Amino acid sequence: MTEYILHKDKSKCYGCRACEKVCSHNAITMEPDDEGFLYPVLNESLCVNCGLCKNVCPHDNDFSVFEPVSVYALQHSNKDVLSGSSSGGAFSALADYVTENSGAVCGCIFDDNFKAFHTVTEKTAVIEKMKGSKYVQSDTADSFTEVKVRLEKGQTVLFTGTPCQVDGLKQFLKKDYENLLTVDLICHGVPSPLLLSEYIKYTENNKGKITDLKFRDKLRNGWRSEGTVVYKIGEKKKVLTISPFKDSYYNLYYMRNSVSRMSCYSCKYATHKRVGDFTIGDYWNIPDVVPQTEYEKGVSVVFANTKKSEKILDEIKDKVSLYETDLSSAVKGNGNLSRPSEMPESRKNIYKKIKEKGYGATVKEECQFSYVIPFIKRHIPKGLKKYLKKLLG
Repeated sequence: MTEYILHKDKSKCYGCRACEKVCSHNAITMEPDDEGFLYPVLNESLCVNCGLCKNVCPHDNDFSVFEPVSVYALQHSNKDVLSGSSSGGAFSALADYVTENSGAVCGCIFDDNFKAFHTVTEKTAVIEKMKGSKYVQSDTADSFTEVKVRLEKGQTVLFTGTPCQVDGLKQFLKKDYENLLTVDLICHGVPSPLLLSEYIKYTENNKGKITDLKFRDKLRNGWRSEGTVVYKIGEKKKVLTISPFKDSYYNLYYMRNSVSRMSCYSCKYATHKRVGDFTIGDYWNIPDVVPQTEYEKGVSVVFANTKKSEKILDEIKDKVSLYETDLSSAVKGNGNLSRPSEMPESRKNIYKKIKEKGYGATVKEECQFSYVIPFIKRHIPKGLKKYLKKLLG
C-alpha cells in the first residue's frame, strides 16, 4: 500500500490517480476530502496486497531525474498564437508539431462549469482549450489509461501537466515509450476544485453569470500576471481584468500561497532537475537575459531535458524564435525551480474557515490588507525601488 493509504498523511499524495488506474481489482477509488482535493480510498475487502499501488506512486518512488541538456527563451513567430498564449507559445508549438505528425495531445481543459480535467485529443478546437494557465488542480480522470492505449497502438502522444502528473503517468506506464513526449510545467502549487467552485459561486452572486475565465491573458496589459473574466448580465457582456492585486482567488493562490494542496509545500519536483522531456513556463526575467526579445508580448522558458526534446526543438525552429540561455538565469526568474512554495500559517485552517464562514466573509478577512502592499510595490518606479532596496539592505 502507498504511504498515504497507510498513514493518511496528506503531504504524501499528489492526487494523480496512478494507484487507482493500476489496480485491476478496483480496490482504490479517488474521492474528494473536505477541502475538495482527491485522495485514494481503499476498499480492504477487494485488496489482495499485490503492492502495485505502491509500485506506481510518484511520492513513494524516485523519479527519473533529467539534468537540462539546454535552456532556451522561446517566442512563437505567429503573432496570433503568441497573443493568445499565456507566455511565449511553447505549448502551441509543441502541440502543432505532434498533431501535424498524426499524434494526439493530452492536457488540461475547463468544462462548461469550469471543472479542470485532462483529456486526450487530436482536435484543434479542444487543444486550443488546453492553452493558458488554469490555476487549479486538474483531474487526470482516465487520461493515463487512454494515453497507454494510444502509445501501444503506435501513436505519438504529447502529455502536458504538473511534474507530479507527468511522473504519475511515467510510473503508471513503467516503460519508456519512444512515441511519448512529456512536458512538465513550472508549478507554483495547485488550489482545489472546491475553492474555484466557491469563488465562481460567490462572484456570480455579486456580478453576474461567468461565461469565460482566463487567469492569464494579454488582452489589456500584455504579458503579466493578469487575466480576464467575462460576465453575462442579462443580454450584455462585461469584461473585467483580474490580478493578484484585486481578485480574491488570485490573491489567495498567488500572493498568499494559502490554498495549495498540502503536498505542494514539500514538493520534490521544485528543482531544476526535471521529470519531463520538456519543461516550460514564463521567462519572467528575460529583459535582463535576452533584451532583444519583444518581451512585452510574452516569452517562454523551455528546458530541453532529453535528446528527444532537443531533436524536436530543432525541427520547429522555423516556427519560433529560440535564444539559448544558461540554466542559472532561468532558475533566477522562477523560484519554484529551486524550492517549493512556502506554506503560511493561514493554510492550516483556510478551507475550514471557508466552510464555516463562507467564501465571501473569509476573503474579506484574509485578503483585505494583502491587496495593498503588492499594489504599492507594483507602482513604485524601478529606480526608486532599487534605491529603497539599497537603503534598507
